[in-house]
Amino acid sequence: MIVTLTYISLIAGGLLVALLLLSLIGGLDLDFDFDAPVDADAGGVGILKGGLTFISIGSWVVKLVLVSSANPTLAFTAGIIAGLIAVLLMAAVLRFMLKQQEETNWSPGEAMFKTGKVYLRIPAEGTGIIQVNINGTQRELKARSKNHQLIPTGAIVLVEDVEGDQAVVSEQPKE
Repeated sequence: MIVTLTYISLIAGGLLVALLLLSLIGGLDLDFDFDAPVDADAGGVGILKGGLTFISIGSWVVKLVLVSSANPTLAFTAGIIAGLIAVLLMAAVLRFMLKQQEETNWSPGEAMFKTGKVYLRIPAEGTGIIQVNINGTQRELKARSKNHQLIPTGAIVLVEDVEGDQAVVSEQPKE
């Protein structure tokens, strides 16, 4: 029984490590989840990874308790509890890692009606560059003046429209 539990925990643990490495490093997710009206996903763990975690940790704890005491009821109870705790911990770690991701995609349209600062002056009949805070990050956009006026470097502007990849701005009055 001890040898069988050792093999079960090593094989399940090895498969789990391989799946986690493939999904974390390569972005390959070989797991599946149920589509349910409630949030049944365990924070990105999935059924396969959650099951492998439960089996690996649970069988390892059962093995350790059986080696130290001969009470199989205690061993299987401890294994079930340890497996559940391991799945919850792994879900918490993966949920934390997923929250650390940053959205890097943005579009010039997200600058609409935001204030920015002129980085390179905007000539009366041409384009300059402004800096606008979009989703917590300073983004640079080509910009032209709405009223065909020169807007100097450092001026505060309001993005009133976006045409293609160019912002149409007007200078804000100084306070």
